[in-house]
Amino acid sequence: MDARQLHKRLADATAESLPAGAAIVCAVSGGVDSVAMLHGLVAVNEIHERRWRLHVAHLDHGLREASGGDSRFVESLAKSLGLPYTQQSSDIRGEAKRARRGIEETARRIRYDFLECVACEIGAAHICVAHHADDQAETVLHRILRGTGIRGLAGMAAARPIREGSDIQLVRPVLSFCRRELQSYLETRGVDWRHDETNDDPDAATRNTIRHDLLPKLCDAVNPEAAAALIRLAEHARRCDEAIRQFALDALRHMHVDESPGSVRLAAASVAGLPTAVQSEIVTILLDRVAASRKEIGLERIDAVLALIGGGDHKRHIELPGGVAATRQGKWFTLACIATDNRAALESTRDSAHNPTPR
Repeated sequence: MDARQLHKRLADATAESLPAGAAIVCAVSGGVDSVAMLHGLVAVNEIHERRWRLHVAHLDHGLREASGGDSRFVESLAKSLGLPYTQQSSDIRGEAKRARRGIEETARRIRYDFLECVACEIGAAHICVAHHADDQAETVLHRILRGTGIRGLAGMAAARPIREGSDIQLVRPVLSFCRRELQSYLETRGVDWRHDETNDDPDAATRNTIRHDLLPKLCDAVNPEAAAALIRLAEHARRCDEAIRQFALDALRHMHVDESPGSVRLAAASVAGLPTAVQSEIVTILLDRVAASRKEIGLERIDAVLALIGGGDHKRHIELPGGVAATRQGKWFTLACIATDNRAALESTRDSAHNPTPR
């Protein structure tokens, strides 16, 4: 890929997500994707005078014999570019066993925790990771096969908080580039990278099966542009998700919502008359307001809450994963976190007089 073209596209992609003068942590594994991202950001920083303070971060997962060589390669790369460098090693396999989680999930969690720690140490509000368009297509297909809603179909966001409530943004500056373009960019500049052989093994991870087996078969048998179609689907889903969320937020602004720490209450009828997708988003927003862990609450439980909202006005109560309870009493619908002292408040609400007057 022509370097000038990549630099122009990358400059446009980062114009809003990476402000001038920002301190930025660049997650670099040593692979083609992250090395291309780093070289591209360095070039854009110089050409467009962004005044970014780039900092290279590398986590040695300890999953391959060659991982030590990856660390040395990234350290050398950072030095050659005149960039500060932070490296850490972790026993991913051992931690996965202790936590009884999958290796992929454990590696992702530890990697993001490490990157967030580096960002805090250097005062950075932005972390760049090298997910690209092929990753996006694989992610969308994976979520389709596991079962997902519109938000899941939207795939990976170009920028989002690294975790819920964090001020640190996780930015994907090369999300619009395909893997072939990034490799071509390095080849034309004579830049080396490290190859992780486990990425070639379909049995090493679910994503590898999708990348090397399922997606190529779909391209051969169904649509040669299957990856591009999945990326377009993600973009359409993102737009729909944004529209539904805005509709839900606008609707909530016109409702009387009685809020207290860990609890929200409103008239059930004000929600029940809205389109189902908007009702679901309102419940999701309210769950955030009571600090519920939405990862534990799937579509089936959301639908149960909607049935409660749209049901009769007799007293009904369901408990949700993560220590949250939903109650319908008279015309009022209440969501309350019961994992703490709010359990007593919830019991008081459930046993109070019919049709209580909101505070």
